[in-house]
Amino acid sequence: MIHIAVLVSLLLLALPAFAQVDCNEGLEPIDRDASSQMSALEFTHAIATKEATLAKAFTTFGYRVEVSVQTLQGDAVDGDFHQTSDVGFDNIGTRGSKPVEPPVNTLSRLQLSAKDIDAFVMAPPFALTSDVMAEKDVVYSGRQRMADRNPAVFDLLPRNDQAPLRGFIGRVWVRSGVGGVLRTCGRAAAYPIGPMRYEIRREQVGEDNWFPVLMRADENVRPDDNPVHVRVTVKYSNYKAR
Repeated sequence: MIHIAVLVSLLLLALPAFAQVDCNEGLEPIDRDASSQMSALEFTHAIATKEATLAKAFTTFGYRVEVSVQTLQGDAVDGDFHQTSDVGFDNIGTRGSKPVEPPVNTLSRLQLSAKDIDAFVMAPPFALTSDVMAEKDVVYSGRQRMADRNPAVFDLLPRNDQAPLRGFIGRVWVRSGVGGVLRTCGRAAAYPIGPMRYEIRREQVGEDNWFPVLMRADENVRPDDNPVHVRVTVKYSNYKAR
């Protein structure tokens, strides 16, 4: 228990102090005495394998994605980027995105590159592949009910306070019987905009795929050494296999 407590403390220290996304929002307390069909070691191997398959499958689907990035002064929005795009395939099978309507961009204190937007639109956010989980300890933390589901909860933590904070550090909710990741919430150091705590919710698409339907973050970042309150909301819908 002491070892777990130390790891949890490291997790909290690794997350930005300004984080406003609450990983437990709307959820019942974790049942830390509940058993799991999947051990931490099994999680490391089974989830990495399944997530690699998911990342590959994601590239064979079209979908609609709505990206909203706002900057705030207090409670007031003072800049906004909004773009809705359809991702699909042309006649020869090349995958690409097309804006549904011209994007809106009134951001003045934050610059978004085409690469940043493309990362939100085209890539599967936070697929927990083996490279993402490298140099992390996996701790089983119990079960936490989500509506009619009762997923197992695992924490991915740096092995020590000197470990590189790359990849994903945070909490994962898993349907242990099928290995489907329902939700992730934690820090991603190298994601667009800057180190932020992201929550990603997934839903089942087809028989085997658990694809993102919502990604959000809401906290201060420092693009030019000046703190800027940034709110990110990305919604995915209308999944269609090629």
